[in-house]
Amino acid sequence: MKEIPVPADAQARARKKNALVRARKAYNALTFVLALVAILCLIGLLVVVIVLEMRDNSEATEQLLYILTGSFAAGATVLAFAAFFFGKLAQQANMTELDYRERCDGEESFFVGEGTLASFEKDGLRLHAEEGGKKPIFVPYRDMKFYSVCTRRKPRERGDWSVVLEMPSRYVVKEGRGKDAPPRALIQTDGKERLYRTLEAHALVLSGEQPPRAEKRENKKFTPRAKFLLPDRARRKKSVVWMVVAAVVAIAGVPIAIIWQDMITIGAILSVFGLFFLGKSIASFVQAKGMIGIYEEGIYWKEGGRAIDERIFLKWEEIERVSFEHAQGKRYLKLSCAYGNYHLPDVAGAYEYIGEYKPEKVS
Repeated sequence: MKEIPVPADAQARARKKNALVRARKAYNALTFVLALVAILCLIGLLVVVIVLEMRDNSEATEQLLYILTGSFAAGATVLAFAAFFFGKLAQQANMTELDYRERCDGEESFFVGEGTLASFEKDGLRLHAEEGGKKPIFVPYRDMKFYSVCTRRKPRERGDWSVVLEMPSRYVVKEGRGKDAPPRALIQTDGKERLYRTLEAHALVLSGEQPPRAEKRENKKFTPRAKFLLPDRARRKKSVVWMVVAAVVAIAGVPIAIIWQDMITIGAILSVFGLFFLGKSIASFVQAKGMIGIYEEGIYWKEGGRAIDERIFLKWEEIERVSFEHAQGKRYLKLSCAYGNYHLPDVAGAYEYIGEYKPEKVS
C-alpha cells in the first residue's frame, strides 16, 4: 500500500483527501462501466448471431454482421480484463485513501468501523468519529487486550492480518441496553506496520500469532490428514431440478436444428446453453456440501455451492478448546479462541478424530 505524505496545512490536507476520494470513485465507476459494456457486448454478440440465421441477408450485410461478431467477441474479452484490472486499482485506491484519512487524524489513529477512529494516547484508547459526532469514548489500556489474527480462507500460510481490540462492554454499550450484551466487546482494525509500531511504542502486549513484518514467509499449502463431508440435501435437490431443465433444453436444440433448416444456429445456441447450464448444475450438485478438514497445522471448514463460499482455516495455536454447543435444536462444534468463538456444523466423525489427534483440545 502506498503511503501519501500528509501536508502540514489543513487546506492542503483537505485538497489531497478530496483528490484521493475522486480517484477511488473514478476507479469504481470505470470498473462498473467496463463490466457493463462487456455484458452489452456479449448480448450484442448473441443478437448478431441470431440475425445471421433468421434473415436472408445480402453478401455485404453478412460481411458486416461477421465483422460485428468478431468485434463484439473481442470487445467483451478485452473489456472484461480491463474491468478486472481497474477493480484491483479501485481496491488499492480505497486502502490508500483510508490510510491517508487515518494519518490526517494522527499517526497513531486507525479505523475500527465506518467513520470511527481509534486513537492511541498516553494512558488509553480514544474512540471517536472522524468528523464531529458524539462524545469520544476513552478506554484505559489496563482494561484492554490486543490480539493478532490472521484470517485464512484456504489451508495455507497466507492470509489477511488484523488486530482485535478487546474491552469491557460497558465502554461501548449504552447504559440500560447492555443486559444481554457479552461482558467483553471486540473491535477489529487492519493489521499494518504503523499499528504494530504503535503497540510497541505504548508497551502493549500483542497476543496470538505474530505477523511476519520484516521477514517473508513462504505461502505453504497445508496437507490434510482427514476430511469429513456433510452433503446439503436441499441444495442438491434444487441442482437436480436444474439439471433436468438444462438437459431438456440441450436435447430440444437438436431437433430444432434438424427440422427447421433456417434455425440451425438457434438450435445450436440452445444446445450449447443447455449443455453449459447442465455442466454448471452438475458442478453445483457436487459442491453442495460442507467439509471439515483436519490438518497438522489446524482445522479447515468449507461450505461450497453458494454464491459466496464460506471458508475458514484456524491454526491449532489459535484454538483453545473444541466442544459442543446446542442452538435452535441443533448441535454445533464450538471452536473457542482467545478473541472469540467459531461454530461449525457437527459433521459425523470430526469431533472423535480431533479427540484422538489433539486430545488436549477437546472437552
